[in-house]
Amino acid sequence: MRRVLDPARAALNASAQPAMPPPTTTTSYRAVVRISIASAWSRKNTPPMSRSYWRAGPKSINMLVVTFEVLLKPMISIRQIEVMRAVLMAGSVSGASRLLSVSPAAVSRMLRHTESQIGYALFERTSEGFVPRPEVRDLLEDLEAVHGHIERIQRRLSYSERPSEILKIGSSPGLGLNLVPRSLAEMVRRNPDFEFELGVLHVDEVLPYLEYGRYDFALTIYDLDDPRLRIRTLAQAGLVCVMAEDHPLAGRKSVTLEEISRHDLVGYDPQSFQQQLIDRLFSERGLVPRYRARCRLMSTAHTLSREHIGLTLLDRFTVFGQKDPGVHVATLDLDHWFPLNVVSLSKSPLSQSAEAYIDVLEKMID
Repeated sequence: MRRVLDPARAALNASAQPAMPPPTTTTSYRAVVRISIASAWSRKNTPPMSRSYWRAGPKSINMLVVTFEVLLKPMISIRQIEVMRAVLMAGSVSGASRLLSVSPAAVSRMLRHTESQIGYALFERTSEGFVPRPEVRDLLEDLEAVHGHIERIQRRLSYSERPSEILKIGSSPGLGLNLVPRSLAEMVRRNPDFEFELGVLHVDEVLPYLEYGRYDFALTIYDLDDPRLRIRTLAQAGLVCVMAEDHPLAGRKSVTLEEISRHDLVGYDPQSFQQQLIDRLFSERGLVPRYRARCRLMSTAHTLSREHIGLTLLDRFTVFGQKDPGVHVATLDLDHWFPLNVVSLSKSPLSQSAEAYIDVLEKMID
């Protein structure tokens, strides 16, 4: 929609111009100034309201009337920028909704609104997720810059309400069962004012959640190869076999994969990180494991093993310090080690509070 600022043109086109809707508090506009040249052959032919715009001269000389038009178009809002970035980082509407802590329907609506506003699709919808078009990929640096400024503003605005730092930690599911809670308890004992937020992160969530600022760092048992991440390995641990205390193998301190393959097992989702690793270890020895049950969580697998459903394989960090009646834990004859990694953004140094907690964690596992 156009607004004509020149009085002469306004008088000539008043009947043809649609009314400009009143401004609202929810819509922003950008102004694009256009200059047009109108020809007036004489003072007589120039509308009275525009005579102040022409330069005096003979009637036979063209008189130039300069008019200005302002083309008003809606700007992209901060919320739209957040949604674009979240979908770009997560690769799906559901993943973006988790990053933004809103419903998938809200993300879809905002994305459709943005695409309608700019006139083209930002992402190609595929069976494997939302693939960004080149126009969106080219905007990544700008989206990151805007996001960084918004985060800084939020931190400054919230400082008066939250003077004490709250450490936000993401953890692999297994580490969150025993090791991380025990180390956090020790940190609280040493520093009664220590405050924290603990969340569970799966392997594909670490990078986007760190980049989006949901967590200050992550504790994982898997390696991540990405230049945007800084990895610090605190320790390594092998696999163990968990079973009921009266299982035929329960009297053994160490067992082999060959022995395990002759008994029922409790496995995990075939697409999960830990199950793919376990399947590879069996395959390398030409063994086919026999799964009686599968589950998503390590804590569930541990409980099912205690209830005589089958053996389950876990990393030693998951059962760290755990003394569960009715359960026997045996080591495995494998030269495979899981790292305990502290994962953070390479461009973001950790706070003193984070370093103090990591020091407590490292001393606990020594």
